[in-house]
Amino acid sequence: MGKHVRRVVRWLVGGIALLLVMAVGYLAWRSTGETTPITGPNGQPLPWSIAEWTPITVNGTRQWLLIRGQDRTKPVLLFLHGGPGLPELSLLTGHELEKHFVVVNWDQRGSGKSYSADVFQPQPGRPPFTVETLVDDAAQVSRYLCRRFGQPKIYVLAHSWGTLLGVLTVKKYPEHFRALFCISQIARQLEAEQVSYDWVLQQARLHGNDRQATKLLRQGRPPYPPDAWLDYLTWQRELVARYGGGMYRGHFFPLFIRSILLSPEYTLTDKLHYARGAQESVRYLWPAVVAIDLPTVAPELKVPYFLFQGVHDYQTPYPIARRYFNQLTAPQKRLFTFTNSAHSPIFEEPERFMHCFNSALASLHAGKEARP
Repeated sequence: MGKHVRRVVRWLVGGIALLLVMAVGYLAWRSTGETTPITGPNGQPLPWSIAEWTPITVNGTRQWLLIRGQDRTKPVLLFLHGGPGLPELSLLTGHELEKHFVVVNWDQRGSGKSYSADVFQPQPGRPPFTVETLVDDAAQVSRYLCRRFGQPKIYVLAHSWGTLLGVLTVKKYPEHFRALFCISQIARQLEAEQVSYDWVLQQARLHGNDRQATKLLRQGRPPYPPDAWLDYLTWQRELVARYGGGMYRGHFFPLFIRSILLSPEYTLTDKLHYARGAQESVRYLWPAVVAIDLPTVAPELKVPYFLFQGVHDYQTPYPIARRYFNQLTAPQKRLFTFTNSAHSPIFEEPERFMHCFNSALASLHAGKEARP
């Protein structure tokens, strides 16, 4: 009997090892670091399409742009990802937006394919890793895109952390931009974290999760010291997701992680660096993010502003985002409310998002203010 058990155990261990090797091999096969061409019905690349990774030097660092579109003469749409440090191109490659725009997914300084450990440390002749540096980076990327595609101005679509970066960039450099489209607006993030904390504590108690409630009570309500935010957000955002405040129906993290692992646009090395870039970006930037009061810093924009906000969002709560929208002065502005979404309407209600996005474009081109 003992020999039989040992034989079974060896077979199980060997089988698991084989599966792991096969899984790693499959990931390596998928992780080419190249993007697929945009093809027509005949399987050939569309004549005017563009699908490429482009490295550029931005403020002394090498940063990467994934540029995709069915027609390279279309308007440029720069996507500012969330996090900070969480590129979302693995969910956006092949998106319907590529039919109407040259979509540029920029892996920001220290993030995704633009990860480099030394960008987080002060270096002679290199700007520090700060919100202000990221704003200047965004402006340089925008100027590059205007020059390359021969367009005087570009559009910006931003998500979560990207909305803060987008508002600050558009305020400082309005001459580069046609309009700003924001999904899940960061406005007063310290207040947002307090609302999120209270909500998660309430949900933990409602669901009888005493251990979670106790952990939250021991942690205490925000604010926290600068070096405490990363650890707190790591486990608190998991609770937000569990109770439907990250994605209203479903769980965003497994979907997101799977998309990154299977993305051909990243090499295995890029994928290994991805988590490190996200952690370090939050460590260095989040204390500054929660200190920014956007209604005070950016009460007015010189370009049209459109907001797409989920009612069930408990990372950037709806009431705070709407309050900023109401206070903001802009040439045009419009709020789209998503009643079946939390933090990511573009992924949670994709068809309605595109309908609203096209409606925003129509009102923009008509040159008139539309009702929220």
